[in-house]
Amino acid sequence: MESIDLLSVLGLIPHPLVIVTAGDPDKPSERGGMVAAWLTRVSWDPPLLAVSISQKRFTYQLIKKYRGFAIHPVTSGMEEKVVDVFGSLSGRNADKFALLGVKPLRAKRIVAPILPNSPLTIECEYVDEVKAGDHQLIIARVVDAYGSTTFKPLVYRRDVFAESPV
Repeated sequence: MESIDLLSVLGLIPHPLVIVTAGDPDKPSERGGMVAAWLTRVSWDPPLLAVSISQKRFTYQLIKKYRGFAIHPVTSGMEEKVVDVFGSLSGRNADKFALLGVKPLRAKRIVAPILPNSPLTIECEYVDEVKAGDHQLIIARVVDAYGSTTFKPLVYRRDVFAESPV
């Protein structure tokens, strides 16, 4: 068998596409968000998620400071804005919410900005983290969720966005 480049192989695995938001929704310099594709459920009881984020990211620093974050699945039609703003700008230098003309809401159970038009919001409380190569695997307890359960989230695979069939 012929060997395949390892990074190319990893790019073949489909990932959920979400926006992770963190910080104080009322302070533009203390709020941020980023696109994440490395997210997974890790426990039923208690309900835990894990998301992989580089320590260099402003969102990572906000998660550590405020001890929580919110997950917003990306749906069809959002991908260009997501990539252009939440996927390529740093919250250290720009208020991503203002650039999109969005006034974030306050989370119900944690301190984090909530995207008002997101089909689903999952509030997460920081539990722990594990070093995972050049990223930190942040483990968080799901403390609240609201919105719709009938939307079709986007998944990401090899530079292509696709709507999940379910």
